[in-house]
Amino acid sequence: MRSVLNTADCQLLCQRVASLAESSLPRWGRMTVRTMLSHLRCSCCMALGELPVERHGKRAFEVFPLKHLILYVLPFPKGAPTAPELLAGDAAPVDAARADLQSLLERMSTGPATGTGPRHPLFGQLSRSEWGILMHKHVDHHLTQFGA
Repeated sequence: MRSVLNTADCQLLCQRVASLAESSLPRWGRMTVRTMLSHLRCSCCMALGELPVERHGKRAFEVFPLKHLILYVLPFPKGAPTAPELLAGDAAPVDAARADLQSLLERMSTGPATGTGPRHPLFGQLSRSEWGILMHKHVDHHLTQFGA
């Protein structure tokens, strides 16, 4: 599985982030490129334990097999709801937002790869390895949304 904890996988994501422009348009959804970059920045901060997010899920998402299917098998659904804390707006210029996201992804890739990570609002307690896989899948989903 691809993971932001893998340096090569993280570098590829950062290259794709670098390809985004202010004029990039979504293939689906209502996000602008600035909103999407802000959303991914907030998601990285959550994964690093720097942004607390309220629990929004049901217990079914925290246990096998549903948690496993979503993390490892099924693609992210288009238009899935997200925690309000992860929708911070789009105030930063695209250049600054890209650089900030790339920096956060690199921090994740060089951070701890084992042990327990912070709680996820839907999936509950995740290991660092699960966070790495989930964040790669999430970032990839939104980059694909913008054709990057």
